[in-house]
Amino acid sequence: METQVLIVGGGISGLSTAWWLAQQGVAVEIWEAAQRPGGKIRSRREAGYLTEDAAALLVNFRPQIDRLISSLGLEQDKQRRNDNLNRYIVHHNRLTRVPMLLPALLASPLWSLPAKLRLMAEPFIPKGSHRGETVSEFIRRRLGQEILDTAMDAFVSGTLASDPDLAEAQSVLPRLTALEQRYGSLTMGMFINKVIKRRRTNNAETFSFSGGMEQLVQALASSPGVTIRTGTRATAIQRQDNGWRVDGMTGNRAVYAQIPQLVLSTPADISSRLLRATDIALAELLAAIEYAPVGVLHLGMKSRNIQHKLDGTGFLVAKHNRLAINGNLWMSTLFPHRAPPGQALLSCYIGGVQRPGQLQHSDQELADMALRDLRPLMRIKGDADYVKVERHHQGLPLYHGQYRARLAQISSRLETMPGLRLNANYIDGISVRERIYQGQRTAQAVTASLHGSAYGGYPQQILTPSH
Repeated sequence: METQVLIVGGGISGLSTAWWLAQQGVAVEIWEAAQRPGGKIRSRREAGYLTEDAAALLVNFRPQIDRLISSLGLEQDKQRRNDNLNRYIVHHNRLTRVPMLLPALLASPLWSLPAKLRLMAEPFIPKGSHRGETVSEFIRRRLGQEILDTAMDAFVSGTLASDPDLAEAQSVLPRLTALEQRYGSLTMGMFINKVIKRRRTNNAETFSFSGGMEQLVQALASSPGVTIRTGTRATAIQRQDNGWRVDGMTGNRAVYAQIPQLVLSTPADISSRLLRATDIALAELLAAIEYAPVGVLHLGMKSRNIQHKLDGTGFLVAKHNRLAINGNLWMSTLFPHRAPPGQALLSCYIGGVQRPGQLQHSDQELADMALRDLRPLMRIKGDADYVKVERHHQGLPLYHGQYRARLAQISSRLETMPGLRLNANYIDGISVRERIYQGQRTAQAVTASLHGSAYGGYPQQILTPSH
């Protein structure tokens, strides 16, 4: 079958787009510059531990993801998180449990009486009209300063490596801002959705796989109908009358592709460089997207040396706590067989927009800093037996400023370039769930374009120029 679509970038965005296209019978090829697909997602087995370089789990409520996992034959390999595990945040220099139900939330020692009264008043707060609000502005307006300082700051800083004072609420908290716009209240919106079950027909769940998150990558990469060329780096893009030409390098060999449909799933700066000769305005919009450096520090130690009960998922840290870590996942509690018998695996998240230079420290320096934080919080004795650090100097895109307006400008530029699409984690969410979902949406748009195309396109050609 003639290849109809070329995807540049073999991370989860590119792989999922390719899989959805293959399900529609569209022949697709991926160019991935690295020697393996998956981007930052990688699972490693070492010294009896199973660690993750980046995404450690998948939080899902979308039926599309259920369908993909079932079709890949991964259902039997899912490792589900126990929903009864506690969730903690650092509060007044100690780990404090975060209740998940409103009655317990109002009884929690996390907030003062005025903060609880403010929370109860949320349904009576007028709906806002200020688009482009930051997370801090939105949460402060709807829920109050204490909720922002203790809970939401920890979420944005800990899981997104971002800054709530700069992150756009509509981009970072789309479900919450949508509730306000639809119902005028977060509390009432959640209640109505729960009562009439309008949110979804499938239950939300959190899971990984027995082989780690890389098992998902491998299953996508080996799917029928998807051709992956690793070690192939795109170097230039040129628009043509009947599609696109992409030049690249495979080792020392020059190659090129002529294709009717092109999807760029590369980071914003790489896409910017590739598109600069085609559309300078689009290239500059992409070049202005910022990324935060992030790292994952894995610490393995004897379980008996941790006196705090490992009865939770881990904890998040708000920036005002001034700790060296943004959060900590208790991986050996979350999923079985992630550590040797009698050992615990704690995965710390470091760097982010609050500590951009932190990744310059050595592995041992990072381990020492993290243990200084963890010892009093979790009552840890001794040192770690196992230390592993993964650094991503361009880790996560920052949805800062008027981000939705930027995306609208990007979309407007793309409308003038038929056959070109962007699908990467700087658009519509960084989570694995959203990347798979956006992969489906991109595939649907590509398929519709192919079926309605005025030109038939031509078969892809990947050639080494003659000399």
